[in-house]
Amino acid sequence: MTTAPIAKKERTSTFWETDVLQHFGETEWYLNFKMPEEAFLNLCDLLHPYILKQTMKTTVSLEKRVALTLYKLASNTEFHDVANLFGIGVSTACDVFWEVCKGLCQLKRKFIGMPKSEEDVKTIIKGFQEKSGFPMCAGALNGTHIPILAPSSFHTDYYNRKGWYSVILQGLVDHQYMFQDFDVGWPGKCHDSFVFQNSKLHAKLENGSCFPPLTKTKQGVDIPVLIVADSAYSLSRNVMKPFPEGVARGPQLQFNACLSRARIHVEHAFGRLKGRWRCLRKRNDSQTTNIKFVVAACIVLHNFCESWKLDFPQEQSRAEMPEEEDTMQEHADDEGTLVTPEPLDLASSTAEQIREVLVWYISENQ
Repeated sequence: MTTAPIAKKERTSTFWETDVLQHFGETEWYLNFKMPEEAFLNLCDLLHPYILKQTMKTTVSLEKRVALTLYKLASNTEFHDVANLFGIGVSTACDVFWEVCKGLCQLKRKFIGMPKSEEDVKTIIKGFQEKSGFPMCAGALNGTHIPILAPSSFHTDYYNRKGWYSVILQGLVDHQYMFQDFDVGWPGKCHDSFVFQNSKLHAKLENGSCFPPLTKTKQGVDIPVLIVADSAYSLSRNVMKPFPEGVARGPQLQFNACLSRARIHVEHAFGRLKGRWRCLRKRNDSQTTNIKFVVAACIVLHNFCESWKLDFPQEQSRAEMPEEEDTMQEHADDEGTLVTPEPLDLASSTAEQIREVLVWYISENQ
């Protein structure tokens, strides 16, 4: 008895050359590549200096390489299926993907960075003030988990409290959901505060090189440019966190609600990031040493899309929101006594004193 040979599906390039280039409308471009054709072509122009020229071995056009990479990042489809869809070999698809991801990483300085001038910082502060009511805020900080395969070495370090393997992405975003800074790669078991304490962002905040020396003096306290974070982080002169639940009363609850309205921007940014580039939401099969290139590429693409003011379905953004707390809830019914802080020595203003003055300020202005 003979066994019939297994039929192999022939690769075809009709998807890119025919379907995409000849028939795709704006909806199809958004669905498959998360951006309109105009933005896609602009991205190709930006990547051109960093993508190798065609050779006898690789005759895939730059546009096709970028499209293949965007498609995989947006869908997390297996390399075999992506290769078949674009009509190329699996090994070529892998090479193209990593080449474009590393090319996108070369664009980090163009699309990701802290505000450099006082005017840039003032614009962000004004944006957070108008949207949340929180003063002197220039960024919202938090961490999120990126699912991965269990590493071959030290795999228990990557097993997080949620019950799966991950690396941590720490992000700082502005009022327009743009990433200003990120750090990725720490094992999933690490605490958010530990990741922050060991980041370049923390070092810059400590040595005063993170923001221009802007201040706002209230009740004799010099309030510097601030970052807002959740209760997982330590309170400092530049990092404000909420008062503990169950302890906060009256004006402190108002402060917590106001801080949450500012901090929620980083949660929305993570939601928009993972909503567009779904490879970050599903388990990533890349080696732990390579995951940083995938995440960095996605963050560059996120800021690129946000800079183009591209539409984003809000229901996808809300999927990333924490379920255990209603961060937008007001506490207007809570009673408390408003106490005007005593004037303090500017040089000795501590994190606690800054927070207490902010409690007073927010209560007076809401």
